[in-house]
Amino acid sequence: MSTVASLALLASLSAAPAAPQAPRVFAPDVVSSASEEFGAAFTPDGNTVYFNRADPTRFTFQLVMVSHFRAGRWTKPEVASFSGRWRDIDPALSPDGRRLFFASNRPLEEGAPVRKDFDVWMVEREGSGWSAPRHVPEVSTEASETNTSLTMDGTLYVTRMPVGPGAKRAIYRHPWKDGRYAPGEKLPAPINDATYGAGNHFIAPDERYLIFSSEDRPGGVGRYDLWVSFREGGGWSAPRNLGTAVNRGDVLTPVVVPARGVLVYASRLPFQHEPRAKPYTTEEFEARLRSPGNGQGDLYEVALSSVGLATDTATTR
Repeated sequence: MSTVASLALLASLSAAPAAPQAPRVFAPDVVSSASEEFGAAFTPDGNTVYFNRADPTRFTFQLVMVSHFRAGRWTKPEVASFSGRWRDIDPALSPDGRRLFFASNRPLEEGAPVRKDFDVWMVEREGSGWSAPRHVPEVSTEASETNTSLTMDGTLYVTRMPVGPGAKRAIYRHPWKDGRYAPGEKLPAPINDATYGAGNHFIAPDERYLIFSSEDRPGGVGRYDLWVSFREGGGWSAPRNLGTAVNRGDVLTPVVVPARGVLVYASRLPFQHEPRAKPYTTEEFEARLRSPGNGQGDLYEVALSSVGLATDTATTR
């Protein structure tokens, strides 16, 4: 890491709040709200977050919102300049913050029908704003492409849901070559598994480890858990479950934020875990409905050290 980059990282760490050792709601009542939130992406300094907010059904409409960390607090989220018209999900920033990828059902050209599947789109930094969205045809297929994550050399990892009965989502690797993305390589076992599937991933910028969600994988503690696998030569280690502190409810869309020393992820927890000792009052029930943890998805954060990862992307077991 260069001296300039090291100084920038130290400055951002000193400005950020202490990383929580146990998971806690991220920016409660600002970013995490009574609505459905998921899919966070942070700028390299950790002071701007792009994330998804959805309609109450979770599946009719989603858009990308943005919030900034200023004067010790997160600002009221606003709809991102490139979103708000179509279903846009799963924003992901390149390690240098110059490109932002997302999945969308928007038509390829104005006036064309809305697509039935999600394709990959991107915007590039232009001054303090973003370019017009551009379709990324090399990684977009008749299947549905959702989550993306990028490495330092431009390699794009994509979650793809193949078409057909019994199909399971899988993670593909698209290297950046000669100014375009090369054909995708489906990650081998033990990452992709025909029985359990893999997706909702984050790849470390140096590709040393991959965090992903998998459904009902043996050794898990919930239905959708987060797992981590480390590079071993040309392959991947047996996935390690991130444990019961993180894996509560359906856990999705992980992202490592080195500048803040945290893992941020989405989790949908049940509205009620256990019977109450006494009935809700009207005011208590209404307040609960208006708060994070009401059964919709929220963003959570936990210290990287608590899940066996380090802020410099070095790996520990």
